[in-house]
Amino acid sequence: MRSPVTTLFLAACVLLAVPTAARAQSLLFDYVGFDYEDPKLPGTQFGDPGNGYVGLGTVPFLFAPLVSNTTLNEYTFVMSGLQSTGFTPVGPYRLVDYSPGTITIYEDAKAGGTAADFGVSPPNGTAPLTFADGDPILVGQLTSFKFTVDNSNGTGFFEAVFTVTGGSQLANFPLNQRAGWTFSGSTGNALNIPAGYAHQIDGQTFLNAPVSVRRTSWGRLKAGYR
Repeated sequence: MRSPVTTLFLAACVLLAVPTAARAQSLLFDYVGFDYEDPKLPGTQFGDPGNGYVGLGTVPFLFAPLVSNTTLNEYTFVMSGLQSTGFTPVGPYRLVDYSPGTITIYEDAKAGGTAADFGVSPPNGTAPLTFADGDPILVGQLTSFKFTVDNSNGTGFFEAVFTVTGGSQLANFPLNQRAGWTFSGSTGNALNIPAGYAHQIDGQTFLNAPVSVRRTSWGRLKAGYR
């Protein structure tokens, strides 16, 4: 029989992983890739205070008001500037809080451009360099970034508030549509993770997603271990 806390945690994961109809209508972009910590203090664990968090990968799907051509162009992202400010142990989980950071989406021509290459042991000669070339079409600030890690297997999920702040397509966003986005994702331990990376990451960004429901789940999760 599942404990109430386990049920709440699984419910929180489902809320992150299964889009509702309302979310599907407000999807901005979908991304996949890998993450790592930089800087990472010697002898520390993932999410320890002072460790930086970086995510790299591709953006296979982009939606209005973004304008894209995935046939001719490669779209990549770089998530950086996030630094752990501390964590809260909750049973087998570690809830990590981060300082504000940014995510930038780049458009690079497939013909004549530079193909993204993760390499190994980042940062390296190709990562994040080959993910950060081309036209930065969208720049967003990430605030209230929280990462929940399952200490038993290293997997987890994260979410943040996403605010559009720049990029060559900034003008596509009306002033009343630049704030209020929800950035979320999950992590896994796939067999194809390049050496030196921590997790495989997969996520999306939505407008007006029901963040309050997920935040309530966090509180209930904590309360279940008191």
